[in-house]
Amino acid sequence: MQIEGLDEIDNRILEVIRDNARLTYKEIGERTGISRVSAKTRMEALQEKGIIRGFQTLIDPTKVPGGTKFFLDIECVPDYYEEMVEYLASSRMIRQIYGVSGECRIHAVGFAPNISNLEYFTNTIYRSQRGVRRMGCHTVLSTMMDVDGGVEYVRYQEHEHMEEGTADKDKEQ
Repeated sequence: MQIEGLDEIDNRILEVIRDNARLTYKEIGERTGISRVSAKTRMEALQEKGIIRGFQTLIDPTKVPGGTKFFLDIECVPDYYEEMVEYLASSRMIRQIYGVSGECRIHAVGFAPNISNLEYFTNTIYRSQRGVRRMGCHTVLSTMMDVDGGVEYVRYQEHEHMEEGTADKDKEQ
C-alpha cells in the first residue's frame, strides 16, 4: 500500500508497522534503512499529521474453536423495527447492525460460540420477537476478502476434507 504524498521512507515505515505496530524504533529503523532517531521522528510526524491515528490490539473473538460467524437478514413490521434493533443490540452475539434498503430490513453480523447457541438465538427471535415478517440466517464458511480486517485475499487453501494429493497437484500447476 502506497499513500500518495508521502515519501518512500514514510511508506516503508507504514508497511513495516502495518503487520506489527509493537516494533521498537530501532527495529523499524533497521527494517527501513534509517536510524532509530529518524524512525522515532518520522513516526511522531506521521502521528501529528493524523496518518497514524493510534495503535490498538485487535482481538478476534471469532477464533473460538467451534464458533460460527453469521449474518441475519430480518424484515420487520414497521411498528416493531426499533424494538428489533434494540433487541439485537442487546445481544452479546451481535457485532454489527445495519439498516438496509427495503421496507424495514435489518442486516446483522454476529458470532455464536457454537451452532446450538446460534440455533437457540435465531429460534428465539423468530418465536418471541414481535413483528418479524421474514428472517434468514447464513453462516460464514470462509473469508475471501476483508480489507478492514486486514485480510486482503485468502485463496481456498488445503483443508482436512480435501482428497489426498489434490493439494500437491495444485502446487505443480
